[in-house]
Amino acid sequence: MAFGLPQLIADAAWLLAQADGETEVNPLLGWLPFILIAAAFYFFAIRPQRKRNEGVRSFQASLEIGDEVRTAGGIIGVVSSISDKEVMLDVGGFTLKFVRGAIAGSVGSEEA
Repeated sequence: MAFGLPQLIADAAWLLAQADGETEVNPLLGWLPFILIAAAFYFFAIRPQRKRNEGVRSFQASLEIGDEVRTAGGIIGVVSSISDKEVMLDVGGFTLKFVRGAIAGSVGSEEA
């Protein structure tokens, strides 16, 4: 007789079929794997991304003239002027206009 995972599953199914409804299973127990997966997804994916976004937004709000920054497209420049929605960057003698949301971080930061 071969033993293994398929045989173990078949034996468990046979035992459950023989129970004749004597054991009552909590309906919430069936949802437990889905709840655990959703909680793990929240703590490993959603929550860290929200913290990163919050950090980028606070950095964008605290921009000052003279800061060396990196855009989302990878352009590195020095902030030459700031308005409510736009930032002017000096990039090698050229001045480029970007929206604040395009500023990804300071040059020394490792986050993208």
